[in-house]
Amino acid sequence: MNDLNTGGTMLEYALKYAEKGWPVFPCKFDKTPYAQNGVLNATTNKDTIRQFWGRWPNANIGVHLGQAHMMALDLDPGHDLPAIEKITGSLQTGLSQTTPRGGRHLIFSLAENEVVPPSASKIAKHIDVRSKNSYILVPPSTTVDGAYSWDCEEAPCFRPQKLLELCVGKKQK
Repeated sequence: MNDLNTGGTMLEYALKYAEKGWPVFPCKFDKTPYAQNGVLNATTNKDTIRQFWGRWPNANIGVHLGQAHMMALDLDPGHDLPAIEKITGSLQTGLSQTTPRGGRHLIFSLAENEVVPPSASKIAKHIDVRSKNSYILVPPSTTVDGAYSWDCEEAPCFRPQKLLELCVGKKQK
């Protein structure tokens, strides 16, 4: 994914993400969607993406994680990832980014038909889950707090089973 750090317009970045199979849609500086249906307007269709960024050329790039068969752990400042890793094991992945407020997104791939419901601080304080009908912004998106940046740009690792169980609420054996 190193080609994503080569510069270019927001449209060029959005098209590069779409080529990877990641449905994208335009977001405002405050992270809210421009399009009326928000994340549900996410697409990999190049013509639609050109229309979106033709209308909003400086829009941030939102990625619909569930449609991309991915999930993200959204680690806000103050999170306790080591406590979660005691349950799940290591949560190292090949795809992660730093958020403008100093948090991180750890992104994992999912099986084709897996559904992981989004949640806010359900699995632990300051750790949100993003996947089904939810999204994250990706570089070079910016907010009032700063820019998103990739930490690791390889393929995301497949989600650990214990993480899936924790996110969907299945009891640990």
